[in-house]
Amino acid sequence: MGKTAWLLALVSGFLALPHFEPPTERISMNEPRYPQHYFRLPVDAQSLRLSGSFGELRDNHFHSGIDLSGDIGQPIYAAADGYVHRIRVQEGGYGNALYLRHPNGYTTVYGHLHRFSPAIARYVKAEQYRRERFEVDLYPGEKAFVVKKGDRIGDMGNSGSSSGAHLHFEIRRTADQKTLNPLLFNLPIADREVPELVALKVYYLNDRHETIDAQVLMTEPRSGNIYGLRGGDTLVLPAWRIGLGLRAFDRVTGNPHNKNGLFSLRCFADGQPIFGWRAQELDFDETRYLNAHTDFAARKRTGAWFQRCYILPGDRLSQYERADNFGVVPLYQRRLTPVVVEAADAHGNTAVLRFWIRRGEVLPAVPPSFQRQLGWDAPHRIEIEDMALSIPEGALYETLYFQYTVSPSPANALAPIHHIHNDETPLHRYCTLSIRPKALPPALASKAIVVCLNGERPESTGGKWVNGAIETRIRELGQYTTALDTVAPSIRPVVFAENMRSKSLMSFALTDNFSVGGTARSLRYRATVDGQWVLFEYDRKSGRLVHYFDERIPPGEHILRLTVTDDRDNTAVFERKFVR
Repeated sequence: MGKTAWLLALVSGFLALPHFEPPTERISMNEPRYPQHYFRLPVDAQSLRLSGSFGELRDNHFHSGIDLSGDIGQPIYAAADGYVHRIRVQEGGYGNALYLRHPNGYTTVYGHLHRFSPAIARYVKAEQYRRERFEVDLYPGEKAFVVKKGDRIGDMGNSGSSSGAHLHFEIRRTADQKTLNPLLFNLPIADREVPELVALKVYYLNDRHETIDAQVLMTEPRSGNIYGLRGGDTLVLPAWRIGLGLRAFDRVTGNPHNKNGLFSLRCFADGQPIFGWRAQELDFDETRYLNAHTDFAARKRTGAWFQRCYILPGDRLSQYERADNFGVVPLYQRRLTPVVVEAADAHGNTAVLRFWIRRGEVLPAVPPSFQRQLGWDAPHRIEIEDMALSIPEGALYETLYFQYTVSPSPANALAPIHHIHNDETPLHRYCTLSIRPKALPPALASKAIVVCLNGERPESTGGKWVNGAIETRIRELGQYTTALDTVAPSIRPVVFAENMRSKSLMSFALTDNFSVGGTARSLRYRATVDGQWVLFEYDRKSGRLVHYFDERIPPGEHILRLTVTDDRDNTAVFERKFVR
């Protein structure tokens, strides 16, 4: 066969690649695996804006529902007949959230609400006063709040860990509490937009599937939904085998400026399916495997999300439909391998990237610089001078070539900075870290903390005194030291004066000298008026504490006493008179 005929045969074979049918049943909007037309939209259709998709990539987790954006106070409706099974109020997380159970075996979740419906709100407030706490987790029973499809159950809000007014909406299978993609239930959400492919990342792998090097290649649209590689579609790579990663996002009709996540990602090599991932269901116990499914280091360095089309050895995510040879592609020197990567949304809109690869001259791999080699499938204990780290089995996704250095103590620290590898290596499980301080007065041992210096602000990870060292649990590697926390939190009045007759609320801003992580506790607070506990609502993201006046504080002169305590039991007190 001549060279021209060989190339034509190769190209025609490439263009005729078979469609990847995964070993499990293919799901689409119109197939009956999930109930179709049973649930209604929990918001008015005319105000619908889908701003977050199921399975979307978030820090340390996959998004477990869909986000519907709107305005604070916008009505939220029951998606189907049922009853309120659970009511939860949190400073972070889902904020004000309702869980409705339905007779067809599903549960719907409504998060970040501004307010509950009046009857539910009265019940919640009574329970908060009875328990004398803002955060509550309530199970009112099957007969307490029965709802019909379309009943108003609350208002859209921005409570909890939310960055704007929206409803977080989930559909869960009640039996196992796995959350399911709501777009597979035929909700009336139109989408005719094809996902956009931004870049391809090629990982050069050794025979243990460890990354030797990597390069990023930008993509460009060619025709319709077909993409190619900017600079040419034939790659000659210096590696025996590679893994692929894709940077892509999806837009939705009606909200074209928002970048949502993909529904599925598939890869073919030599006309055969080698990898498939699908955001159809999610087990909350698995959600942190996102840090293995994505390029964690690239996200840390540049903010870019790359989804792998191959699987790390310690990745146990069950969303993979197929991974022949873990999705790794072998390269050949004398022939080209055609590769196809498909990215699709839940409506079936699909973008396709096509290119060819072959092996070039393979350069000798430079061995990584390390002090210890830590296998991903075993526990490890590292003790170096005044630092000890215990890594449990299942904490690593791949072999770690561990590095450790020390630099001088920062101001006000009790120990030098321990550079425990780096913060670009994800941890799936908590690890135990202990650091021995250089000098610590015994009387101040209860104020000692382990401090993480990875972020813009020093972060307290808590800690306890164990055998002459401060011990805590961490879920990220990087820079750590020890310090004392003897500074009380700050309480700043925002809406408060001696004369509160015309005010509907009073509020305060709370701050502390450390942010918190690891085992450290968030700020705790207690407020009384004339010695009686009163409800203050706390929004952790803004640090605002708010009390809305009601009949519990009658007209007249009163004394407010507010105490705020941090993780090390440093306490601030605000006590003033006011008149209603």
